[in-house]
Amino acid sequence: MDLPHLRDLRRRAVMSQEQLAQKSGVARDTISKLETGQRRAYPTTIRKLAEGLSVEPQVLVGGVEYFESEQKEKESPEELEKRKRVGF
Repeated sequence: MDLPHLRDLRRRAVMSQEQLAQKSGVARDTISKLETGQRRAYPTTIRKLAEGLSVEPQVLVGGVEYFESEQKEKESPEELEKRKRVGF
């Protein structure tokens, strides 16, 4: 999966690739390749990077920019589990 917003989000967070690597547990070389499109990301990698950047995984892949807090509160345990099975 391509991550079109990874570099922008990392820069907005004022992080180097090395800092993001330390915070997310994803290798700096992998982050570099993801940012330049030389590599595609696995769902587990997307989740780790999103956590390191303090954003939702969907933001990295060009999906929704944000979730309203009301929507998250209304999400049932079944919906949450379904979303986890999809990879995010």
